[in-house]
Amino acid sequence: MIDAEDTVAVQQQIEASGQAQVTQVGRDYTVHHQYVRGWQYLRSVSVDDDELDLVEHAFVDPRGPQGSGQVAQAVSMLGRPYGKGHVLVLCGEAGTGRRTAALHALRKAGVPRKQIDWLILDWEEPRTEQIPHAQGRACILDLTGYRALQEDFYTGLAHYQKQAHASDAFLVILADPNSWNPNALATVPTVHLARPSAAQVAEAHLRYLAADRVDWLTRDPLNDLLAPEAPASDGARLARLVAEAEDDGRFEVGKQFTDWQKHLETWFEEHAAPADLQERALLIAAALLDGAPAAVVLGAADQLFTQVGGELPRGGALSGRDLDKRLHEICASQTDDEGISLEKKQRGLAGAALKYVWRQRPQLRPVLLEWASQISAPNKIADRHLQRVADRLVPLSLLPGGSTVLEVARGWIETSSGAHRQLAISIVETMALDPVVGVGVRKQLYGWAYQRTTSEKLIAAIAAVCAGELGQRYPRVALTRLRLLASRDGDRAGDAVADAVRTLVSTPEQRILVLSEIVQWAESDSSTIRKAGAATFLALTDITSDILLPLPTNQERSREAVDAPDVLAGQLFVRGWRAALQEPTTAQAAYRDLASWLDSPQLQDDQVLPLAAQVLRGNLGQEGPSGLLVGSPDSSDLGRARRAQLLAQLLSDVASAASASGMARPGGERAAVTA
Repeated sequence: MIDAEDTVAVQQQIEASGQAQVTQVGRDYTVHHQYVRGWQYLRSVSVDDDELDLVEHAFVDPRGPQGSGQVAQAVSMLGRPYGKGHVLVLCGEAGTGRRTAALHALRKAGVPRKQIDWLILDWEEPRTEQIPHAQGRACILDLTGYRALQEDFYTGLAHYQKQAHASDAFLVILADPNSWNPNALATVPTVHLARPSAAQVAEAHLRYLAADRVDWLTRDPLNDLLAPEAPASDGARLARLVAEAEDDGRFEVGKQFTDWQKHLETWFEEHAAPADLQERALLIAAALLDGAPAAVVLGAADQLFTQVGGELPRGGALSGRDLDKRLHEICASQTDDEGISLEKKQRGLAGAALKYVWRQRPQLRPVLLEWASQISAPNKIADRHLQRVADRLVPLSLLPGGSTVLEVARGWIETSSGAHRQLAISIVETMALDPVVGVGVRKQLYGWAYQRTTSEKLIAAIAAVCAGELGQRYPRVALTRLRLLASRDGDRAGDAVADAVRTLVSTPEQRILVLSEIVQWAESDSSTIRKAGAATFLALTDITSDILLPLPTNQERSREAVDAPDVLAGQLFVRGWRAALQEPTTAQAAYRDLASWLDSPQLQDDQVLPLAAQVLRGNLGQEGPSGLLVGSPDSSDLGRARRAQLLAQLLSDVASAASASGMARPGGERAAVTA
C-alpha cells in the first residue's frame, strides 16, 4: 500500500523527469495517471554523434526565395521571443534533407546536442497528446509516412504549443507537402524546403570526412553519377562510400553507388549460354547466403539449378571446374573460415544481385521464394542460416511485386513447422520493423489479428512477432494487436497472448507500462475488452512463472528507499485482481491464483499480505473471499498462517472503519462489530 509520503515522492520523481503532470485525486487515480500519462508519451532515441558532426561541419543550406538560407529562416522562427516559436514544420519532398535541416536548426537555436531526440512513432494514428514536452528538450517528429492527418492533430497543436512554450521545449515536425494541410486548424510556422544540390552535399561531406579525396568527385567514373535533380541523400551516400573506400577503390565506389547495375548487366549478358546456368545459380545462391560455408552455398546452387530444369553432370562433386575458378567467375571470394562471400571485396553486390534478378526475371520470383523455403527447411542444407535468408528476402519486398514476400511468408507460417516456420516469422518481423514497408506490415498484422477467420498458427505467429523486437521498439503497437487476439471468441489465442505479455513485461524498462495497459483492458467499459484484459492479467499472476513482477515490502517504503516502479506494480496488481474478481469468466481463476500467492514461499509476508488485504477489503461477506480465507486441504502451513493473519487484518480494518463511523455520529455512538 502506498502511503502519502510515497505518493509525493513518486509524483516529484515523475515531474522532475518531465514526463507527466500529476493531479492528486486519490491513490488509484494517481497511480493510473502517472503511468498512463507516461505510457501515452512517445518514447525517443538520441541522435547519433556522427550524424550531428556532419550537421555541424558539413551542412548545405540552399537559398530561399528571399535570398537567405532556408534553414536560417527556420532558426529565426524557432527562436522568436513572442510568437509560438517552439514548434516548427519543415515541409518538403523526399530528398530535400528535412532530417538534417531539423538538426541544424535546433543546434543553431541553441539546443544542446544531448537534448535532441528522435521520436519513435509507437502509435496507430498521430496524436498531439502523445508528443512529449520535457523541460529544455527538443524532439523531431517525422510524419512523412502519413498520407493524411486527422483534424484533431492540427487542432491539438495549439495546446501543445502552449505546453512547449511553458517547458521551453522544442518540436520540429517533418512533413510531406502533399500530406501537410492544416488550413485554418493550426497556425504553426512552416518552412518549405527546396532540394539542395546533391553535388554540393557530397563535396561538403567529403571535405569533412576525407578532404584529401574531394577530387575523386570530379574524376571518372564518379564525376557524372549525381544528376542535377538527385536527392541530397545521394550526395551524402556517395561521400560516405568515397570516405570508406580503399585507396585504389574509386571504380568500386562507382559500381557500389549504382547498385552494381552495369556490372550485373554485363555479367548476365556474358553468362547467357545454357552452359552458364550453373554459374548463374551459384551467383544467386552466394547472394542469398553470403558468408555461409562453401558446401552450403554450392549445395543450394545445385538445388536451384535443378529446380529450374537443369541436369547436374554425372560425377557429382568430382565434375566441373575447381572452386577457385567458379568463385572467380561470379566475382566472389572465400572468407577465412571457408565461407563464400560476394561482399568481402565488393560491398553491396549480394543484395544488388538478388534485386537485379527479381526485377529482370519476374517469372522467377515464385521459384526463388520456394527455393529459399526449401533449402532452409528443417534438416535441409541451409537450415542453420535462417536469419541470413530472412535478411536477404526482406529488401525484395520494397521492389515491384514485393508484396509476394509477405504472402509467401504467411503461407509458410500456416503450412510449416519448426525452424522453417520460424524463418517465416523472422521475415514478417523484419518487414514490420523496416523503415519503408514497416507501417504497412504493422497494419497487416492488425488486420490479421482482427479477422475472425485467422488460423491458430497465424495467431501464434502474430503473438510471437509482438513479443519480439516489435514489442521492444513499438510496445503500444504490439499490445494493440495482442488485445485484438485476446478478445477473440473462445480460447484459441489465450496461450499465445499469455506467452507474449510475459515476454514483454520481462523487460524492466517497460514492465509497469505494459502492466498498466493490461489493467486498463480489465477495467474497460467494453465487456469484450474487459474479459480479455482480466484473462491476460491473470497470465501475469502465475506464481510458477520466471517473470513475476517484483513487489515492494513494507521495509522498502521509506521515502529514501522507495522503488517507485515496484510500489506501483503492487497497486496495479491490486487493481488487476479486483477487476479479474469482478469478471464472471475469470473470478474463479483469480481466487485460485491469489490462494497460490498466499501459499507460496517465493513471496514474503510483507509483500503478499498487504496486497491481498487491499484486494479483499470490503468483500468479506462474499462467498469467494470466505472460501479463500478458509483455505483447502491442499493449503500449505505457510498459507494457513498467512490466512489467519489476513483475516485478523481485515477484521481489524472493519472494526476501525466502524469505530470511525460511530465517532462521527451525533452523541459519539459506536457501531458494534461482529464476525
